[in-house]
Amino acid sequence: MNETNDQIYELLTELLDQATEKDKENLVSLLTGVQKKQRDQYKTYLAGYMGIQSKLLNENTYESIIPNRELIHNPLDIVHGGITASLIDIAMGSLVHQTLSSNQAAVTSEMNIHYLAKGTGSEIRCRSEVVYKSDTRWVVKANVYRDDQKIIATATGNFMIIPRKA
Repeated sequence: MNETNDQIYELLTELLDQATEKDKENLVSLLTGVQKKQRDQYKTYLAGYMGIQSKLLNENTYESIIPNRELIHNPLDIVHGGITASLIDIAMGSLVHQTLSSNQAAVTSEMNIHYLAKGTGSEIRCRSEVVYKSDTRWVVKANVYRDDQKIIATATGNFMIIPRKA
């Protein structure tokens, strides 16, 4: 084994020796996310950690859903605002990317989020929709819901269209 493998082995051994069942569940979630990224089931580690499931509903609407589990909670035992922001950014950015040519990419240039209610329940769902699009810029809006259909956040985002690196 190389030095990095030794370090991982030591860390995992120590973690497992001291882990509660909740610690083990969260560790499995993290490791499963890495594994799914390795297997190309996710484009990013963050999406893997979040366990995100997404789909294009129509040419102007995209939906992303994450399980609401302890791994994404803040100290108040509700979904962390940064996770909500990441879910919004992924859902809006993915919507833009669906129609771009292979030599183009989109980057978030601005995002405005209003948090309206706490993130509780078994899953968090974000639905994004196109507001405006041109060759160089898109504006997208999104709403985030918990499983009782209560809206927990609303957002808008601006995306610049840039050349994709080869």
